Amino acid sequence: MIDSSVPSTQSAIEQIDDQSNLLMGLLSGFVAMLVGASIWGAITYFTEYRIGWLAIGIGFLVGIAVRFFGKGKSLTFGISAAALSLLGCVLGNLMVYSGIIARAEGVPFLEVFVLLLSTPAAVIEVFTIAFEFMDLLFYALAAYAGFSTAMDMKRAGR
Repeated sequence: MIDSSVPSTQSAIEQIDDQSNLLMGLLSGFVAMLVGASIWGAITYFTEYRIGWLAIGIGFLVGIAVRFFGKGKSLTFGISAAALSLLGCVLGNLMVYSGIIARAEGVPFLEVFVLLLSTPAAVIEVFTIAFEFMDLLFYALAAYAGFSTAMDMKRAGR
């Protein structure tokens, strides 16, 4: 005999689904992406050493933020986390390149960064010049970390 006073597992899953919020997941993932990119850019700039594993850290940070604040478990949350993780890596590298250019030219970092952001052709040229195969590897690993963190933790919570 089933006790009707004990909630079923199915109703708990439905309640979690009702609480999902893609906008909150995207906003929190975006903030996490900005924080991660800034940390990666600063560490790389000040140490003058590119630590590719930090890209994976961005992926985990974004994935956790999307999962925790978005509370969703659909594929959309995982893909959003992967895209934001990838964007965070690109932004982190852009910060590094802006810092290198600013240091070499003796101009403020923010001036170079804003100039690059407002000139897409310049961003493409800088990334083309600075491209290394390992960048693709770490970008892919970061996207995977963001996706899997957002998705696997949701499955664990079912």
